[in-house]
This record gives sequence, structure tokens and C-alpha cells, in this order.
Amino acid sequence: MKIKTKILNFIYKYEKLVEGLAIFLIFLSVSFTFDKNGAKFVWHNYPGIAFAIAIIAVLLGVILVRIERYKIQRKSSLISKNKKDNNKYELLTNRQKQVYDLLMLNKSNKEICNELFIEISTLKSHINRIYKTMNVQNRKELKKHKEQ
Repeated sequence: MKIKTKILNFIYKYEKLVEGLAIFLIFLSVSFTFDKNGAKFVWHNYPGIAFAIAIIAVLLGVILVRIERYKIQRKSSLISKNKKDNNKYELLTNRQKQVYDLLMLNKSNKEICNELFIEISTLKSHINRIYKTMNVQNRKELKKHKEQ
């Protein structure tokens, strides 16, 4: 695994810790000491160190922003996928929706036929169209599809 990937995985896993570290480094880079003579910049003799600390803090901040952006994009794609799946339900006819709802209640084919007053061959036709529309192969996948 690349070093960059390891670092990003670490930052992603310990995001709050890295966030706290970035804030600490920002305060550290601009810290002052106070004595009788007044306030004094801690790094006045070593401005390069203060600059390096500030750069590290800014880089950590940029990485955290990118991680948040990635999370938002990932959640957004999941939401749009769910919307597409919900739109698939809308593509079903009214009768297919009735069959679908009964399938989700774990009704058997015989129970569905009795409830909707249809023949088994008609029911199987509806079920096959539902599977095709929802892009699944069986009831188990259909159930999982709904739960997502």
C-alpha cells in the first residue's frame, strides 16, 4: 500500500484527533509568552519553525476539508441511488404495486392470488415484470432492495 493511502486512511480513521492536532498547531504557531516587560512571540528567534508549524496545520486543514467533501459526495451518491430505486417503484403499474406490497409482507403466491382474485399465471407474470423493473432475480433480492 502506498504511503499516501496509509496516511489518508489514518487521517480518515482518526479524523477528530487530526482536527484537534491542526487546531493545536495553529495556536502553537502564534503563541506568545508574557512577562513583566510585555508580550513576546514564542518563536521570535525561530520564525522558520513557526512558519513550518503553520504550514503543517494548514495542510491538515485542507486534508480534513477534502475528506469531508469526499464523505458528502459519497452520501450524495447513495441518496441519488435511493431516489433512482424509488423511481423504479413508480414505474410499476397499480396492480404490480399491489403485488409488490403483498410480496413485501411475505405473502405466498397462493395468498396473493386469493387476495387479488387473480390466477397464478397472472401473478407470476406480474412478479416477473416487477423483478425486471427492479432489476432483481428473486424475492430475497427484492426484499434487500427495499431495505436499502
